[in-house]
Amino acid sequence: MLFIGPHVSTESHLALSVDRAKSYGATGFAIFTKNQRQWKSPKLKEEEIEYFKTRMKEEGFDKKSILPHSGYLINPASPESEIKEKSLSLLKDELDRCLLLGLDILNIHPGAYKEGDRIDGIKRSAKMLDDALEEREGVRIAVENTAGAGTIIGNTFDELEAILENAKHKDQIGFTLDTAHLYGAGYDVKDDIDGILDDFFRRLGKDKLYGMHLNDSKVPLSSKKDRHDSIGAGLIGLDPFLQIVRRNDIENIPLILETPDENRWAYEIRTLQDEYRRTH
Repeated sequence: MLFIGPHVSTESHLALSVDRAKSYGATGFAIFTKNQRQWKSPKLKEEEIEYFKTRMKEEGFDKKSILPHSGYLINPASPESEIKEKSLSLLKDELDRCLLLGLDILNIHPGAYKEGDRIDGIKRSAKMLDDALEEREGVRIAVENTAGAGTIIGNTFDELEAILENAKHKDQIGFTLDTAHLYGAGYDVKDDIDGILDDFFRRLGKDKLYGMHLNDSKVPLSSKKDRHDSIGAGLIGLDPFLQIVRRNDIENIPLILETPDENRWAYEIRTLQDEYRRTH
């Protein structure tokens, strides 16, 4: 099954995300379970939880097709005690929200180390993932690769592998690969997407790819920048995205559009679905 769709708004009511995703012809989608730019948000109401689950079931969305995204304030790699404490508290809250909603993956950014060595940031990031997952069975964390600006970690497969190696809860930690971030980090998605994915699977295993963010790029290869473009409209081009959906080992994980023009979402979804159907 090809689970594909955009990151949709939860404005007004969480369950409206289901309707919004369906309106684009999506078979999967992403959401924020709370305001992504605030440390605290109101607790989920029982009515909201149940209605979300009901709409998911009514519209045929499986939990495997949903990739919730954590808030932007969480920094697992931070050396600052206050930020670490607040980030851990928020990460635990977001994992609990996923469990309440019947979802089993939370996508997070690995963070920025700010000072010291990169390996220090990697170790801090792994420890925070472990601390958050302690006594939280039934939910996993998908660490998203980055473009590598400044002191942000996670822009190479070496660093993703190091995060996993330094973690105890390895069975609950995997990764989300963002195509625009890969391109910004120096992975030539345009000309070698199959080789890149094969390398990831060889090093980390097929079971460690929990999802993908399918984004074209406004900025060139190795720019260390994160600037998304609509699929086929940027410097990566359409063909690599068609190659992705042709692969049998990309089935049954959420493929999320974080592309900037929502007026193109239905077209992007339909184009990739058509290629999937044509080749499977």
